[in-house]
Amino acid sequence: MLALGAGAVGGEVLGRTVNYWAAAVGTLLLVSFCNHVILTASAGGSIGKIISGLRLIRISDLGKPSIGQAIRRWLWGFFYILISPVLILSGSDVDHLDVADLRIVRNADLRGSGADPL
Repeated sequence: MLALGAGAVGGEVLGRTVNYWAAAVGTLLLVSFCNHVILTASAGGSIGKIISGLRLIRISDLGKPSIGQAIRRWLWGFFYILISPVLILSGSDVDHLDVADLRIVRNADLRGSGADPL
């Protein structure tokens, strides 16, 4: 929702000098990248996850996702949106988090595990 709103605003503001849709899509992708990649790699989750008391962890060592894992998860999310109707109809259990070896957990669940709950 944040990225969609930013895309609409970016389209209005920048659309006067460039094509509206190019500005809207560019702004949407930039905000989405910052939220889902940069913030995830630096703080352990997107704005929504942080507010909700959730975070993403690496399966291997319960640490924060690497920048590569965050990018892989972000890119897979776009592809997942396109193929999700086929996956739903076929009954597939493919999870987009499996692609990057990440899991969403509650911060409260990490407190006793020795991992840094932020």
